[in-house]
Amino acid sequence: MNLKFDHAVVVVSSLVEATREFAQAGFTVLPGGRHDALPTENALVCFADGSYLELLATRDPATRDELRALRASDGWERHLRGVSAVARRFLPRLAGADGVADWVLHADSLTASAARLRSQAIAGSGPVRMSRERPDGERIEWELLLPESPLHPFWISDRTPRGRRVPGDTAATTHANGARGVCAVSVRAPSVPIAALELGDVLDARPALRTDRVSLLEFGHWSVEIIPGEPVGACAVTLAGCGPLPNALLDWGLRAQPT
Repeated sequence: MNLKFDHAVVVVSSLVEATREFAQAGFTVLPGGRHDALPTENALVCFADGSYLELLATRDPATRDELRALRASDGWERHLRGVSAVARRFLPRLAGADGVADWVLHADSLTASAARLRSQAIAGSGPVRMSRERPDGERIEWELLLPESPLHPFWISDRTPRGRRVPGDTAATTHANGARGVCAVSVRAPSVPIAALELGDVLDARPALRTDRVSLLEFGHWSVEIIPGEPVGACAVTLAGCGPLPNALLDWGLRAQPT
């Protein structure tokens, strides 16, 4: 499979404050817009390799407080059963801690990806449509394929030109700290060997055991590192060519791989 890493989702409490933190760390941060299927807004850190970081926040901070209170209650699972597939994927991330919370692969068509999930008995939903309105008023649209397991990435396919969703010009993708793209994503799982085999089967990659506690799946210029721990799912990304990062971004799961 020719897998293309699309982006990593970085959940933040305040988009304004996160934008300031990233800008002070030498990143070029672009306004994204407001989503239709979620009460969220985003900003983008785009890279020359075509990948990007999505800084994602609820439009109203009170919404996140409400989600966290609901997650701590007996009604959380019942609530998730009653919402859309998009909400089932994102609400647990929004109710969790700030930082890297999900990872996304790009596909020209989701048909083959959906068939691959079905062949491995991985439950999921989609394709489902989603959109956001940019600050200039333009609406951009895409489709998502959403596995139920947080171990797995979700998939995205554009309905409007990808360049409208992810600016790729030099001004947008040049960063003062030298960052060129995402070269690795770290994913937590209780059992590294089992998770590595499951992801490897779905993504058509052979796991390489680095230690008894870390496994690696390689896809050309980027890789997936599987590490022990919970909650299950993406927890960090490594940025190629990036200079040293401040503690605030390290705490959010950003890692630098200098040239």
